[in-house]
Amino acid sequence: MATGLFSKENIANVYLFVGEENYKKRLYREQLRKIITAGNDMNYSYFEGKGIDFGKVYDSVVTLPFFSEKRMVVVENSGAFAAKKKGGDSEEVSAEESSSVESGGKNDQLLEKILTELPETTCLVFLENSAAKNKRVYKMLTAKGSVIECNPDTEAEVIKWLAKGFAQAGKKVRQSTIQLLIDRVGLDYDRLRQEYEKIVSYSGDRSEICDDDVLAVTMADIESKIFDMLSAMGQKDVKKVLEKYYDLLSNHEHPLYILAMIRIQFRTFLQTAELRNKGYTTSEVARMLKKRDFVIANAEKYLKGYFKMKDVRNILEEISETDKKMKNGEMGEQTGVEMLLIKFSM
Repeated sequence: MATGLFSKENIANVYLFVGEENYKKRLYREQLRKIITAGNDMNYSYFEGKGIDFGKVYDSVVTLPFFSEKRMVVVENSGAFAAKKKGGDSEEVSAEESSSVESGGKNDQLLEKILTELPETTCLVFLENSAAKNKRVYKMLTAKGSVIECNPDTEAEVIKWLAKGFAQAGKKVRQSTIQLLIDRVGLDYDRLRQEYEKIVSYSGDRSEICDDDVLAVTMADIESKIFDMLSAMGQKDVKKVLEKYYDLLSNHEHPLYILAMIRIQFRTFLQTAELRNKGYTTSEVARMLKKRDFVIANAEKYLKGYFKMKDVRNILEEISETDKKMKNGEMGEQTGVEMLLIKFSM
């Protein structure tokens, strides 16, 4: 994973960090923030979500920095660059990525105005899951700034990243032990970083990390636990679904993280069905979605045995709505996820 991409001398006027790897997007955002603001929050503004008022973003963008050369404005998960979903389009977008920015023209026009009038004293940063390269705003951004892809790394790249981290912590580790960690946790950088830190702490003064350390600290890949939950959901076994949910909570998994993992699985179901319908094999789908083969095979099994495509789309919309309510404080996180799981299992 590339780090140290930015320096004070080469900062662009506008960036788009796009892709599914959230850890990279946050890492790059914070690298820029450290260089530009040096901890001065008066020169930092943040907007998040698909309901963003781009009028306020514009006001923030044109504001002069306070006793500094530049200010930084961050827009995250706005959906402003996502493709419109049309019947004949080849580009696929999930339901939650279709935003109000697309349904109306006002925010698109405001975003064009922002990109046109963007002052040199502002560094504007977008963090998005997807972007359509044929959109006018995308082309405008690339003309004035930089697009950085933030997609999942290969297993080999993740192994190098972990090996470097253990070495910096003064720990020796065999590649087979790193492989065991990946097998149990997966390739998500956020999860790996959490488990890596716990393993280093658990090993104490010992200079070498062994398999027993990994087994003692980590729990089995959360994906397998989520699949168990989805299986119970498909069988309409509410009791088992809640047992699996409480099991994850007892292992200190945050409700919003559990919900995010469930959303990822259902999005995988949707993407798998669409690609398989186009004639791709299980292995080809796995490679295209950067998933392990067994994850795609499981998705096919669940689609065949439990969930219809209409159900998957409805569930994704329900998850998006519940997530928004919880983040807005309209409902408690643990209770909100619980209620959603019960609804899916009835």
